[in-house]
Amino acid sequence: MIKKAVISLVLLILLVVGIAFFYVDSIVKSGIEVVGSEVLGTGVTVNSVSISPLNGSGSIRGLSVGNPAGFRSEHAIQLEELTVNLNVSSLFSDVIEIESIRVVQPEITYETRITTDNIRALIANISAGSATGESAVEPAAAGKGLIIRDLQLLDPQLNLVAAIVTAPIPLPDIQMTNIGAENDSSSVAEVLQAVLSKMSTSILSANLPSLDDLAEGVEARLEGGVKQVQDTVEDAVEELGGRLRSILN
Repeated sequence: MIKKAVISLVLLILLVVGIAFFYVDSIVKSGIEVVGSEVLGTGVTVNSVSISPLNGSGSIRGLSVGNPAGFRSEHAIQLEELTVNLNVSSLFSDVIEIESIRVVQPEITYETRITTDNIRALIANISAGSATGESAVEPAAAGKGLIIRDLQLLDPQLNLVAAIVTAPIPLPDIQMTNIGAENDSSSVAEVLQAVLSKMSTSILSANLPSLDDLAEGVEARLEGGVKQVQDTVEDAVEELGGRLRSILN
C-alpha cells in the first residue's frame, strides 16, 4: 500500500513538473511573438523555447524579426539561439525579472535607404505605437514591465544591403546592463527601443564602406559578370566551330 502511494506521488510530481515546463515555455514563446510583433509592427517568430521552471535557465531558438514595410530583405534580425536566465515566479507578476540574456553571433541585416534604414524604421514603429497608444495585445501581456540585468550580443554578424550590393561588416560586442532597473521596470516597447537604439549606434559607428567602395564593388561584380558571359560565348562559338569542321571533313 505504501509502495503504491509512493509511486503515485512520484508520478504526480512528474506530471506537475511536465505541465510546469510546458506552461513556462508556452508563456515565453507566446509573449515574444505576440507582444514583439505588435510593438515592432512586423512579424516576430520563435521556433522553440526551453526554460526550466526550477531555476529559470534555458534557451530560445530561432528568433526572427521581420523587416518593416518598404524593405526588401526578409528579416532584419535573426538569432539562432540565445541563452536566458530569468526569475520564473516573476512571469506571473507585473514585472518580469531577467538576470541575463546572452546571444552569440546574432545576424543583423542592415538595409539602407536615402533617408533611413530598417533598424531606425523599427524604432520609428515603436515610437508610433507608443504615441497612438493603440495595441491589439491583451492588457495582461502588454502591461508587464521588464528588468534585464545583463544583455550581451557577442560577435554580431552584420550584412549591409545597399542598392544592388551586399557586404559583411564586423561589429563589436554589445553589452547593456540593468535595463529598466532605474525606474523599477520598463515597458516592452521601452526595452526594445533601448536595445535597437544601442544596435543602431553601434552600426553607424562601425567602419561602414563608403559609397566609392560600394561603387567599386558593384563595378567589379559587373565586370566579372561581363567577363563570364564573354568566356561562355567564346567557348560556345569554339565548340560550334569544331562541330562544323568535323561535319565538313
